[in-house]
Amino acid sequence: MDRLTELRTAIAENTVPGGSAYGRAAAEVILLSLETQPGADVPTVVTDAATWLVETKPSMTSMRTVAAMALAAATDPDPRASVVRQMRDFIVESEQAIARIADHAEAFIKPGSKVLYHSFSGSLLHLLGRAAETTPDLTLMLTESRPYRESRRIASALAHTDASFVAYSDASMSLAAADADLVIVGCDALFVDGSFANKIGSLPLALACRHAGTPYYVATEVSKLYPGDPDDVAMEQRPSSEMAADWDLWASGRVEVRNQFFERVPADLVTAYLTDRGVLRPQEVGARTH
Repeated sequence: MDRLTELRTAIAENTVPGGSAYGRAAAEVILLSLETQPGADVPTVVTDAATWLVETKPSMTSMRTVAAMALAAATDPDPRASVVRQMRDFIVESEQAIARIADHAEAFIKPGSKVLYHSFSGSLLHLLGRAAETTPDLTLMLTESRPYRESRRIASALAHTDASFVAYSDASMSLAAADADLVIVGCDALFVDGSFANKIGSLPLALACRHAGTPYYVATEVSKLYPGDPDDVAMEQRPSSEMAADWDLWASGRVEVRNQFFERVPADLVTAYLTDRGVLRPQEVGARTH
């Protein structure tokens, strides 16, 4: 399988690790689409690739950011060179942005802290990784994040550190929130009204934090900010089989299974965003569009 096919398959099958990585994968898809079609009309190639990316992963605003950058660059006098430069710069900047987000670890995660997280993101992994390497007596608490159970991936990646780990079922996240000193989640889409979208389960976790009085932080790159109406960004529905493949009653057609993969969390449930451009309160997010 060539690299372009590999990337497109991973994007379509939802196996790219996190929203930031989806943005970098999108940039690489556009680069490879141009590379494999050296004589083709650049605006056409970019439009086709950008349309496919956004339609395939509608909830990932990093895809929309990359698509918009590429489409704008494709109108330049030397469109091929401009698009290639923009996509390469985006990949480098995204990797640097994740490293800057990890710099928040020391300020927010103190020795002896119990930190609860949900699902997986590259920003979250780097932030918690920094904390696990530098913070004594750290406990990382994780929900399952069904149906994929992505939270386990961070625990596996950090198992070599001295951090302790405690896992909770998604159904018991209110107990976990009450026991945690703070909660940090990733972000797949950031909106100008201060809300965000992330893996399903992020909203009930935020509500549990409000009930328990536990701070609820979101680790994200500002490049995920969508400047338009949040309602423009559809919340992706995944195949029912991911939840019910081994359930005969579903297979018979008797039961409808709804497998929504992302959901929005309103701004008033977010304590702050830990970003590559500093700590932002929800009401400050919209200013980043200017």
